[in-house]
Amino acid sequence: MAAQPPSYKTLASLSRMNLLYQLQSRGTMTVNDLAEAAGLHHNTAREHLDRLINDGFVTCSPETRESKGRPKMLYSAAGGVSIELGSIRARKIEAAQERAQQLRKMLPLLQSNQPAPAGCFGPDVQRQLDALDDHLDQAGFDASRSADGEQLNLHDCPYSEMVKEHPEVCGVHYRLIQGVLQQADGPLRAVGLNLIDAPHLCVIDVVAASIERENVKSVPGAGA
Repeated sequence: MAAQPPSYKTLASLSRMNLLYQLQSRGTMTVNDLAEAAGLHHNTAREHLDRLINDGFVTCSPETRESKGRPKMLYSAAGGVSIELGSIRARKIEAAQERAQQLRKMLPLLQSNQPAPAGCFGPDVQRQLDALDDHLDQAGFDASRSADGEQLNLHDCPYSEMVKEHPEVCGVHYRLIQGVLQQADGPLRAVGLNLIDAPHLCVIDVVAASIERENVKSVPGAGA
């Protein structure tokens, strides 16, 4: 049996998913606040946060303070476009592009089979699609896009057992997909999550930023 990709192993932990959910829902937090919210010992929470940081899902920075003493470390769900030197998220986008370009050299027809919303084309869109495909592959999803490029179909969720007891996990993944498209810095946006036959089929709406609209239907933790 093939080994699971690194991102799948990171996200397959309920404790790490819970920490990520807390950060996505509540914003920046200290490790002690996160540990209490997630029901974890703070040392355990710190270990899980280190794993999330190493995979680019969480960022960490010291608090700004004028008084003396050791500043607290503040944790946040990764968001926005990270362009700083050595950014894990920026490196992941670059690596996704390199893998996709190599694959297109081996399979020349691949590029023509990458549907995108009407009117969306060019290197920025291709970079976003490459980043999205790579993220979904690394996270263990079987995904396909509709012929018009406006829907992303996720089949047979690899986290289905976790989702049964913790449906908020769907919202965490939805926000991660939104973040990947944003980090790749193009016109495409994920604007709606529909649990058609979860966990067997979930559909994410993808549109150009000029016609962006939010359509999240009854998914815990998936709000903007």
